[in-house]
Amino acid sequence: MPVRSKTLLLALHATVLVAAAAACSGSSSNVSGGDGGSSSSGSGTSAMQACADSAHASCTQRDKCSLNGYLNNQAYGGEMNCEARTETTCVLNLGGTGTGQTPATLEACVAVYPSYTCSDYFDANPPPACVVTGTLAMGAPCGANAQCLSTFCAIGAYAICGTCQPLPAAGATCQVNPDCGRDLDCVKPSGSNAMTMGTCAAYVAPAGACLTGTSPCQNGYTCVGDNEAMKTMGTCQASGQTVGAPCDGSRRTAASCEGDLGLACIPTAKGSSVGTCQAITLVGTVQPCGDLGAAPITGYASCQQGFCQMATPTATSGTCTQQSGDNGPCSTDPTTPPCGAPAKCVPTAAGSMMGMCTLPDAAKCM
Repeated sequence: MPVRSKTLLLALHATVLVAAAAACSGSSSNVSGGDGGSSSSGSGTSAMQACADSAHASCTQRDKCSLNGYLNNQAYGGEMNCEARTETTCVLNLGGTGTGQTPATLEACVAVYPSYTCSDYFDANPPPACVVTGTLAMGAPCGANAQCLSTFCAIGAYAICGTCQPLPAAGATCQVNPDCGRDLDCVKPSGSNAMTMGTCAAYVAPAGACLTGTSPCQNGYTCVGDNEAMKTMGTCQASGQTVGAPCDGSRRTAASCEGDLGLACIPTAKGSSVGTCQAITLVGTVQPCGDLGAAPITGYASCQQGFCQMATPTATSGTCTQQSGDNGPCSTDPTTPPCGAPAKCVPTAAGSMMGMCTLPDAAKCM
């Protein structure tokens, strides 16, 4: 596959994007004190307005950190829908018991977004002003980080409620990136899927020694020259950032392209992985997706608000299918269409893979 994008893969498996959660851990315009968040800040900003501002900051950041709005278009169908869905979750979460999130804390986070780098945004390393401390003790039910005294609510990949736990450290077990808290990556061996368990690992700095499945490069960099089977370390090198930049999809001789920007490495000759970075094409339902054309491929297509259904685990091309809507049926099987972000597929019975697409709502976690 010529695309290397942590955010894209997270979206395909319907996990909550960490950056959006960091920007908006909760708020509700109909919340009135008590154990929940307050309905207005000292300056009079309403919860609804603060959540709208927070959602705007998060979604415009996604646009800033991709080419031509690729990430918002791919996951949400556009920035406006990203803002609407992010705001909805934010409003719901302010009703969570013990939350430290208020309109004032949301606006304080919004104010520092201009200094938020794309690398930190995608690697879940928010500015201190965006990290909110709640009042709930270890083990207490929660649905958002801002409810917990530890600043971390451990929520399963297919759940909207979890428990307050210590902030994860490198070496902790994980299934998806949010399991690792802040500034850690959930690394897995090549060929893994959303159901495979991994390990939380610290990001390797540019030019540092890296290894697929063990020592990940920070966003914007590719591990070049490593050999996972032989445990041979590679080097973190800058990924291709522009259309036409040279690349190597195999990462043997050069970096690949930055998938979060909406770029894929398209080889220039049959049998070669070396080529140039080209813009990923967004396509709709029933359209071909994945690799386009015969060897050498001529492009790469991703599904807009959908899922690239492939016939076999080793296939590189498929057909776009529509994602599941809110409150609609879904499956935790990673080879089936996911829910529309930020909804998650929550099983309707213990041990079942069948579930319902459910929006996060911390107020329901008691």
